[in-house]
Amino acid sequence: MDEPDLNFDIDALFAHLRDNLDHDPDEEQDWHFVLSSKDFPALEKVAGDLEKEFTVHLQEHVEEVGIDGNVERGDPILIVIQSGALTIDEVKQTSQKIQSLAEEHGFTYEGVECYDSIDDEELFGWIAPDEAGWRLRNMTDCGVPENSDLPWTFLVATPTFDAAEKIASALAKTRLEDHDLYDEPDDDGNFGLCVFVEGRNNEFELNETAEKISEIAKPEGGSLVGIQFYTREDVSEVFDSEAD
Repeated sequence: MDEPDLNFDIDALFAHLRDNLDHDPDEEQDWHFVLSSKDFPALEKVAGDLEKEFTVHLQEHVEEVGIDGNVERGDPILIVIQSGALTIDEVKQTSQKIQSLAEEHGFTYEGVECYDSIDDEELFGWIAPDEAGWRLRNMTDCGVPENSDLPWTFLVATPTFDAAEKIASALAKTRLEDHDLYDEPDDDGNFGLCVFVEGRNNEFELNETAEKISEIAKPEGGSLVGIQFYTREDVSEVFDSEAD
């Protein structure tokens, strides 16, 4: 007997969550409904229509691994995300809506997948260094191609502003010269140093860079306390707005 396709058989998906993953039906999940099409502008238009009701993510450059192991360029995708403790009927209703959109616009409906929810604080705040790799894996699951360009930002906490300056100088000698220094201490009395890197969706390289920064910071009493996948502009927008 063929196994059910959990991307399309919602009854089987819920049974799998309940019987194999001990899923609590009252626990919020992120439900990803995926559309693909060669017509990226058409996906963009539909995304704009849906963003008032759902969270949407567009991915123009998608890499797919074929049966032979070769990596090929896939069609752009639109991920429509509905968060909550949804019932089977609610997931089916949304699935039918997305399926109807696919038929109306000539898209391919790739089905639905379910992930543990990430709250806004976890999503936008600093990620503990030992959890950043998990976030990369989640991004990959959501359609971000492996090894695609991705900004990395590392937050280093230091006991004094002088220590932050010395760490920044030492990092610059290893080509990690793009940084911002903060001359006002935080609530714990620490001074901050943000290091900006043009990275990739590559967990090994991320961990290697994090370890290098940690080793350089230690002699001056500094420590790597957070990682995010932000540009300098993102950091300013997210954390300046929090301060306001």
